[in-house]
Amino acid sequence: MEIVLKDEPKKKKTRTYSLEKLESRAGLMFATPAIIGFLLFILIPMICVFFLSMFKVDLISNTFEFKQLTYYDNMIHDKDFWKSVRNSLVYMIIYVPLTLAMGLRMALILNTKMRARGVVRTFFIIPYITTYVATLVVWNVFLHPTEGPVNSLLMSLGISNPPQYMVNVNWALPILAIIGSWKDVGYHCILFLAALQGVSKDYYEASSIDGATLLQRFKHITFPLISPTTFFLLLITIIGGLQAFYQMAILTKGGPAFSTTTMTYHIYRSAFEYYNFSYASAVGMFMFLLTLVFIMINWFAQKKWVFYQ
Repeated sequence: MEIVLKDEPKKKKTRTYSLEKLESRAGLMFATPAIIGFLLFILIPMICVFFLSMFKVDLISNTFEFKQLTYYDNMIHDKDFWKSVRNSLVYMIIYVPLTLAMGLRMALILNTKMRARGVVRTFFIIPYITTYVATLVVWNVFLHPTEGPVNSLLMSLGISNPPQYMVNVNWALPILAIIGSWKDVGYHCILFLAALQGVSKDYYEASSIDGATLLQRFKHITFPLISPTTFFLLLITIIGGLQAFYQMAILTKGGPAFSTTTMTYHIYRSAFEYYNFSYASAVGMFMFLLTLVFIMINWFAQKKWVFYQ
């Protein structure tokens, strides 16, 4: 009698994953759409713009001619370009602190106990969710030099010569910065409010026992604990200020006398009115580097005032 020995079934290898590996894979999975979007819509177009800034493009014959750094040299010697840089910086200087200060102030108001807080919060957020075109059309009607309600009210109060907002060289750019701040302040208010609601009340109770004033509480408790949110909003506000475009394109067309032509609007006119895409690309690369400089300055400076728990 023969005894046949059967092979024992092989044990299946089981893979074990640590919690860190699972979290890293999950994070990569969720980040993949954002990475793909960054590559397709930001990084690759930036590389194309850089190469386009060194070629002369002829749309009629569909030809490209290598020009090296000619368009960058033209940009440096262009007075209109430096005027647009100045206008962008002036706009940013007005827009950034005004937007941050108004957003924080509105958030502090909403963080207190008040009646109809939900209704007030809705009124604060309405400008942000409203389309830019509709908002600017309303502002254009309000600030009309002769028939607008603002100047009509001023004339009824005895001011015979009220400001000519959109047609005055000295008024136009600050007014556009105020409009931009009014439009975006709701978003800042929401983020500031979320940060304020995350601050533990124990800190305030302890400070009240020690006799701290309201200003001291804000300086030593509130602001340090919401500083990460403030830093984030500062960065996106600087970027938004340097990229301002809609107000100039819809309300002033870069005027009067080039006083509201920012870098973005200068790029738009160079590319789509004069069809000088290479020059516009060179200005775009300069604006990118300028934005990067401001971001890096704030990134290194945040180590001195941003508090991470």
